[in-house]
Amino acid sequence: MTYRETAAWLRPKLWIGFAVGGATWAVWLISLALGGFHKDAEGQLVGADHLAFYHAAKLIRDGRQQDIYSYLELNEEGYQQAIIGWDWNGFEAYRNPPFYALLYLPTTHLSYYLSFVVWTAAGFVLLWLAVRLLRPERPGRVFLWALTFYPVFATVSFGQNTLLSLAVFAGVYRLLSVERPFAAGLVAGLLWFKPQLLLGLFVWWLLDPRRHGRCWLGVGVTGAALAAVSWLAVPGASRAFADTLRVNAAFSGFGLWNVVNPKAFVVLLLPGAPGLHWPLTVACSLASVGVAWWVKRRTGGPVGVMFPVAVFLSLWASPHSLIYEWTLLLGAAVVLWERRPASRDAWVCLLALAWAGLAVTVPLALGQIRLALPVVLQAGVPVLGAVGWLAARELARSPGAQA
Repeated sequence: MTYRETAAWLRPKLWIGFAVGGATWAVWLISLALGGFHKDAEGQLVGADHLAFYHAAKLIRDGRQQDIYSYLELNEEGYQQAIIGWDWNGFEAYRNPPFYALLYLPTTHLSYYLSFVVWTAAGFVLLWLAVRLLRPERPGRVFLWALTFYPVFATVSFGQNTLLSLAVFAGVYRLLSVERPFAAGLVAGLLWFKPQLLLGLFVWWLLDPRRHGRCWLGVGVTGAALAAVSWLAVPGASRAFADTLRVNAAFSGFGLWNVVNPKAFVVLLLPGAPGLHWPLTVACSLASVGVAWWVKRRTGGPVGVMFPVAVFLSLWASPHSLIYEWTLLLGAAVVLWERRPASRDAWVCLLALAWAGLAVTVPLALGQIRLALPVVLQAGVPVLGAVGWLAARELARSPGAQA
C-alpha cells in the first residue's frame, strides 16, 4: 500500500488513539486512588523520579549540599523514607548538575506530594508553551494528541522533567526559524541540566558550521553562566558533582525495559555477547549521523527539515534515552506536519507507527523480562529505526520545507 492508501485507511480510526490514551490516564489515576494517592496499587511511590530532584533541593535547603551525590550514605540513613513518610524500599539518585536542583528549592517548603502536584501542573504549562512555540495551526488539538502519547504519560507519572526539555527544544526551533542563532544557542544551553539531549543539536550545527556558529557561542555562554551559578550558589554540591562525574556519566543501571535506544536493544537481544554491545551501538549512532548528513546535503538544511532530524538524533544516538525522553518526538512531529504539508499522508502513517511502537514497547519488554526469557526484544527500537529512515527518505525527496 502507498502512503496515501494507508493514510486513508488510518484516518477514520485515529479515535482509537484518544481512547487508548484516555484509558491509560484513567487506569493510572484509579491505581493511585487505590494506593491512597501517595503510591499506586502495586506499592510504587507516586512520581518517584521527582523524589530525586526534591530530595537534592531539600539537602541544599538543610545545609547539606555536599551530600546530594552521596547515594549510599543517604540510602542507609533512610533520608528519602523520612521525606515521604513511609517505608518505601526504593532510592532515587540525583545525577543532574547542581544548578538544576536549585529550581526545586521553592517547593521544598511543601510536602513531597504537594511538590509533585505543583511540578506536574508546571509540566502541563510547559507542554502548552512548547506547543505554542512550535506554531501549529490547531494548538488545542495538538495538546490533546500529546496527552495520548505514551512518553508524555510516562513523563508525568514517573515525575520526570522532559516537558521542560521539550519547551527548550521548541524555543530553539522558534528562534532558529526567525534567524536568531545566538538566542537559540542561549536557550539550547538550558539543556546542560541533561547534556546528552544536546547531541542532536550539536550534530546539526556541526554539519553546517558557518550558518550556526553563533549557536555554539550561545550554548557556551549559557553553560558558563550555569557553571558560575553552581559554584557561587552551591560550591559544596559543585565539588561533589565534579568528584562523582565519571561514575554518574557512566551510570547504566536503568531498568532496560524502560530504555528505548539501540544500546538497550542490543544488550537485551544479545546478553551473552557483551563484546558486541558498544560496537553495534556506535554503528547505529554513526549510521544516523550519516543519514542526517545525507538529508542535509539533499535539502540544503532548512530549519524545518533539520530540526526534526536533530530531535531524532538526540534520542536515537544517546545511550540514555528512556521512554519518557521520547516525549521530544512531539516537537519533530509538529514541525514535520506543519512545515511539510505536502507529505502529510506519509506523516500520518509514520507518526501512527511511532505512537504505537512507543505505546507497547515498555510493557512488552517488561513482560519478557518477568518471564525470564533468554533474550528480550525491545520492539520499539527497530520500529523507531524504520520510522526514522522512512521519514528521512521522505524529507530528502519531498518539496522544500518552510522555515
